[in-house]
Amino acid sequence: MFAEGYIGIAGLIGVGKSTLTMELAKALNFESVLEEVGGNPYLEKFYGDMRTYGTIMQVWLLNHRFRQHREFVSRISMGKIRGVVQDRTIWEDTIFARMLNRHPDKIISDMDYNTYLDLFDNMVLRELVFPQLLIFLDCRVETCIDRIRSRGRNMERAIEPDYLKSLQENYYQFIEEMEAAGVRILKLNWETFQPMSEVVRLVHEYSLKPSNFTKWVRPLRKMGMENKANLPDKVEVAK
Repeated sequence: MFAEGYIGIAGLIGVGKSTLTMELAKALNFESVLEEVGGNPYLEKFYGDMRTYGTIMQVWLLNHRFRQHREFVSRISMGKIRGVVQDRTIWEDTIFARMLNRHPDKIISDMDYNTYLDLFDNMVLRELVFPQLLIFLDCRVETCIDRIRSRGRNMERAIEPDYLKSLQENYYQFIEEMEAAGVRILKLNWETFQPMSEVVRLVHEYSLKPSNFTKWVRPLRKMGMENKANLPDKVEVAK
């Protein structure tokens, strides 16, 4: 299912998600939910050594966003707030994990990736809801690089254009998957920031569009009997 009053902002690092999140939330009288960049103990270490910190950072992010998501969905359902605009949803966590696993250097190994997916399934697919509307901000990688440099975060200096290009390709795949699941997607060209009045108009327009939402659940993993390594060498049968 999806939650009325839940809007997600998706896009590359540096595209301008946080700024739009705060401005749109103010315009809609919603609360803004921002990424925990300053409180992430692994982020700076990750950019310095992706192989060592890739898996643990993804687990930290998943745990953080899971708690964050449950809190604001509960507040919306109880009528304590009108809604939220969230800077990067929990659903986008899988983009980064998949990209790091597909990297030529296997920044996240197949074994760690499968463990992460199991954790994601158990935490997310059983309980969480999709956004009423997901806004995807798109622009050139070069534009994101310029914006990253302009905001001057030390931890982001090591981000390479190839990393962002790979991330962008995975984002395009993610958006297709979300559309296939019936989530409403508003795609905005964010090479230049659009007037907030126009964004608000589009939000209202797209939020009223029909949605053929179907909850996506990945196939269950094989049970122990299918793996011969789990079976004893010899089974003694009582007579």
